Amino acid sequence: MTLFGYFFLTVCLFSLYIAYRIFDKILKKRSTVKGKSGLLEKGFMLFFISLLMISLNCITMVLSYSFFWEKAYRSVSEKQYEAVVIGYKKENIATRNFPTSGYYNNPAYFPRVKYTNFKGDEVIKTLDITDDHPPAIGQTLKITDSETSEEANSIELDWIMLVFGCVFTGLGAFFACLLTTYIKNETFKKRITLSLYGALVIIVLNAGCILLMVLKH
Repeated sequence: MTLFGYFFLTVCLFSLYIAYRIFDKILKKRSTVKGKSGLLEKGFMLFFISLLMISLNCITMVLSYSFFWEKAYRSVSEKQYEAVVIGYKKENIATRNFPTSGYYNNPAYFPRVKYTNFKGDEVIKTLDITDDHPPAIGQTLKITDSETSEEANSIELDWIMLVFGCVFTGLGAFFACLLTTYIKNETFKKRITLSLYGALVIIVLNAGCILLMVLKH
């Protein structure tokens, strides 16, 4: 399993633990008012809380890791090259259609690039990111890469989307913290304050990663 796989597993397990603590507290409060809940109701409640916590923590942590932390680390620690786009790798990404609650495959084209590394060897790899308008064949891009990486790290990014992603992960952090603090006996005002601090930490951290990538670029 890759480092990202272990990180994702850790986030999911932590989310399940917090979800169970929230579920247990809600159950104790409900039992004093309405008595014991049925097995089906308990199962649905635990499933919904777990799904909500995993979604919020993945928005906050997994997206931050993928689009900010890892890319900033690679941009600073790896050697920079100029690579030429020679083709594309097509991948089908499952996208949800919210009006119909169905899924459809949305094709994504990841650029394949060629460059000469510091040893003088020609290397062909797929970039780690793409967008709705991938670069044209023959276009030169700045990348960073290492021999141990399966994909090349693109440092020519849509900075507006990165700023939007920074705010988006901050919002995810706010709601994740707000739910997590429910397990403590704190006032709602204090929970809001703690959640704002949590969101600010993620936004500042991700903004710092954007700044590192900009300076490297």
